[in-house]
Amino acid sequence: MSVIISGGGNIFKSLQWKIVLIYSLLLLFTLQLISVYLVQSLEQYYLNNYKTGLESQARLLEAFLVPRLQDVHGSSEDIAHLVRQFGGLHEMEITVLDRYAHVIGTSGNQALIGRRLIRDEITRAIAGRSSDAVRFDPGGQERRYYLAFPIQEERNNYGIIYLSGSLKNVDATLGEVKIILLTGAGLSLLISFLLGIVLTRTITAPIQAVTNQANSMAGGDYSKKIKIQALDEIGQLGEAFNYLADRLSYNIREISSEKSKVEAIINNMSDGVIALDGKGRLIQINPAARALLQALHLKSPLPGRSGLYLLKELTGSDALRRFLRRQKPLTVEVTRDQPHCILQVKLARFNEEQGKLDGTLMVLHDITRERELALRQQEFVADVSHELRTPLAAVKSYVETLLDGAVEEPAVRYRFLQVVQRETERMVSMVKDLLDLSQLDYSQVEWHKTVVDLNELAAEAVDQCRQKLGVEVPEIRVAFPAALPPALVDRDKVMQVFSNVLNNAIKYTLSGGKVEISAALEGETIRVLVADDGVGIPPEDLQRVFERFYRVEKTRSRDFGGSGLGLSIARKVVEAHGGRIWIESEPGSGTKVWFTLPRAAERGRGGGAWTP
Repeated sequence: MSVIISGGGNIFKSLQWKIVLIYSLLLLFTLQLISVYLVQSLEQYYLNNYKTGLESQARLLEAFLVPRLQDVHGSSEDIAHLVRQFGGLHEMEITVLDRYAHVIGTSGNQALIGRRLIRDEITRAIAGRSSDAVRFDPGGQERRYYLAFPIQEERNNYGIIYLSGSLKNVDATLGEVKIILLTGAGLSLLISFLLGIVLTRTITAPIQAVTNQANSMAGGDYSKKIKIQALDEIGQLGEAFNYLADRLSYNIREISSEKSKVEAIINNMSDGVIALDGKGRLIQINPAARALLQALHLKSPLPGRSGLYLLKELTGSDALRRFLRRQKPLTVEVTRDQPHCILQVKLARFNEEQGKLDGTLMVLHDITRERELALRQQEFVADVSHELRTPLAAVKSYVETLLDGAVEEPAVRYRFLQVVQRETERMVSMVKDLLDLSQLDYSQVEWHKTVVDLNELAAEAVDQCRQKLGVEVPEIRVAFPAALPPALVDRDKVMQVFSNVLNNAIKYTLSGGKVEISAALEGETIRVLVADDGVGIPPEDLQRVFERFYRVEKTRSRDFGGSGLGLSIARKVVEAHGGRIWIESEPGSGTKVWFTLPRAAERGRGGGAWTP
């Protein structure tokens, strides 16, 4: 039996039963048509034969009746006697009528003699034509055949022979034929029905296999294959389905792979991506977009919910109308004050179908840092130009004065050359600091890390600062613990850190003040502190002291030859060693600068030797 394609449906809705039912109905109709035609043909055949027999009897009787009817003196008794004899011999009812349809003699009901018998076939026989009829006899409950035969000679009509015979034998024969035909038709129909089930199974089974394969494919299973048992059209259909399953499996794997790649790319993008459909409902939003919306205190829409309010909130009504009207990609910059954020919002439309908007793609790019970096670069260029312009202008003016004749005066010449030398050293120091900072930015520095005693390094940095500044400096005290282990660092670079931090402490500490350098061991690092009791740093400047060319008191710093690059270099060096540097300060209460460096590994437990 076939498997129903539609679950829970009527069994006769299956293709196999439809074919069997149609086939059976066609066969039944054919058998009925043949049976009816055959029965009618047999009945007509028997009736024709019966009529021929009656006509033969009528002609024979006519030969005997014509002389008696021609004799005007003939007795009607002779005719009645002759009719009774013929009727008894041939088991039929014979009635003889004159030309006026009066009964002359009959082998049946003798009460009819002398009466006039009017029937259709008798009326036609009076006109000279033989006529017959078949009627059902209620008395005998059977069909009878009636034949009205005119008695004629040389176109003279002497009367009518009216014959009537029973069709009981003919009907019995036809009944047996009908039973035979009905039985044969039933057996043929049953055999054909069984054969139809078997034959249609050969058609519906492959179709059912294809259906099952299609259902499996609809459920996502492409591993099943259709077994090909024939190379007919259904077999070709099965091969096509197997090929389709392979191609769909391959394409879906490719699509899934591409989808996972796209999702991975979108989810790991630093830019926010929001996709809306043609009705403004959310299709896709990545984590970066959720983080940006959360930072802007905007509610992220749920999947399937409207996200049009984001378009209006981020781009504004005017920009949104312009985007919808022009139907072209649009880029706008949105500046938010609370919190401070600059967003670059890009809007693009999805593919359109029949002039309808299929969706909108919104890309959010946080350009706050880029704008700040651009501003810092502009400030950097302006600061470098300003810092170089002052010494260059001084050198230019002194050189021009010397060229104008001051070179001839030894005292003036010596003083001017000292100024030129000092300004030149200042520019060389600034250029050197810029080169060092650039190398640190691009990781182009070769590090030579060795075991260094930070106590000795700090004392050496103090001596260099005193010699370099050449003015009255505050009291500088180095307070390192005796058991402090050495550090594993690049000596020259860390010396530069000490010098830069110490120079800043000296610059911003008034006469009579003091600067203290101390250190302590913290796990695998050594924390160094440079503290002064100078003027301190205002809170608004504290976050920017590590920026390039940034100076809290530009006038006083310039007097000491500062460029504003020292702390930037110090931070880069400390971070390159895996440490960190930070500042705490209050105006009028001094400044504390901390930085950490890695300690050297200890060899053995005696603590007598240190190795990098």
